[in-house]
Amino acid sequence: MKITSFGAIGLISLILLSGCGTVKTQREWTRLAEVTGNFTDQEILWEQSYEDEKKIQEEIGKILIDNILTESEAVRMTLINNRRLQSTFEEIGISKADLVQAGLFHNPSLGILFRFPFEGNGTNIDLEGGFILSDLWQMPFRKKVASARMDAVIMEVSRAVLDAVIEAKIAYREVFYLSLKRDEIQKILEESRKISEETGKRRNFGFMSELDVSMAQSMVSSVEMELAKAEAAINMAKAHLDRILGIGREHSDYGIEADVNEIPEMPDMKTLLQYAVDHRADAQIARLRIREAERALKLEKTRILKHLGVSASYEKDVEGSEVIGPGVDLQIPIFDQNRASIAKSRFILRRAKKELQAIEGQIKEEILIDLERIRLYKTEIVIYEEKTIPLNQKAMEYAGKWVGAMQLNRLYLLETQKQLLQSQKDYLETQMELEHIFLELERHLGGSLP
Repeated sequence: MKITSFGAIGLISLILLSGCGTVKTQREWTRLAEVTGNFTDQEILWEQSYEDEKKIQEEIGKILIDNILTESEAVRMTLINNRRLQSTFEEIGISKADLVQAGLFHNPSLGILFRFPFEGNGTNIDLEGGFILSDLWQMPFRKKVASARMDAVIMEVSRAVLDAVIEAKIAYREVFYLSLKRDEIQKILEESRKISEETGKRRNFGFMSELDVSMAQSMVSSVEMELAKAEAAINMAKAHLDRILGIGREHSDYGIEADVNEIPEMPDMKTLLQYAVDHRADAQIARLRIREAERALKLEKTRILKHLGVSASYEKDVEGSEVIGPGVDLQIPIFDQNRASIAKSRFILRRAKKELQAIEGQIKEEILIDLERIRLYKTEIVIYEEKTIPLNQKAMEYAGKWVGAMQLNRLYLLETQKQLLQSQKDYLETQMELEHIFLELERHLGGSLP
């Protein structure tokens, strides 16, 4: 009868403890959505089943149904279909499993030994069940450490989301500006070919030399090579964008619909720095690492007495006598008092605090550099708009006027057109760099401008 009671108690304990290990990630996913809401209003989707995969493919089909991709749609596709980002989402499940595991008691032990004598009748039965009592004060600290790690993982994933958003915008903008640059080259190529043909005709009437014709044809060839390079650059940029979007060749036949963005006025440096310190994922992770290290230090202090187990045993000898009683399993902290682990935790805590200071210094440097580069490119754009391009346009008009009056060689007109093309190309590249730097500033701030 005593064996039955003891076995029932052990079985009930096992059943109760086995129901505490379910890994659910809805709360963490909701938290991630709240954090990412600071820099994007697009929904993120974690592909975890065939139904999720089907939903993603349907969404992609809807986005590309008109074969035109807007910047907002590019961000949307990235957030639901980027393969690197999808792999990063799995970190939430991994960390949540660690958190659940940290909150579980060690399984109780149950041992039964049957002894059969060589002579006589009866059986000697030895039954013992044990429970690690030290879990009662160590487990809460384990949960706190794992909880801090879970919070840090959420911030790391949010940083990956922000990086994906920024990379999608940069890649999209690169395709857009390279397409504009290609169009400018195409225009000058058409004009160059016209001038080259006219040069050949005038050579036939004796108004231009063979040298003039060769130079005109050489200029046409150089523009053709530039156009080929521009086409190749677009194709490479498009492949990069496709990879970020997570799509293959079957979906890559789409057009770009964008416009030149206006760069807003920057808030003051103090506002930007404070915003970055509060919102940047690495700064928040560093603070969470400090909290994790503080909790880990407290946990190690509880582990001076690393193991304390209690047990109950039952024995029935061959003569039928029965005994039952408690037991204690204690590791006596004589040689190992956990001092090394406690010291290690202190070093880790100190390192975490210094890492936060290093990140704050890095934030200041990155934002200062971004603002200076934005100022520089804004100045360059003004010079292009107010001086360089207008002056090149005037030079081309002057050359066209006097070429028409047969006072200048037509090669002068071709050369001024090339100079105008170069200034327009440089202007577009400066515009693209300015937008890229602005997006990098948002990355360094940890979100959109405050």
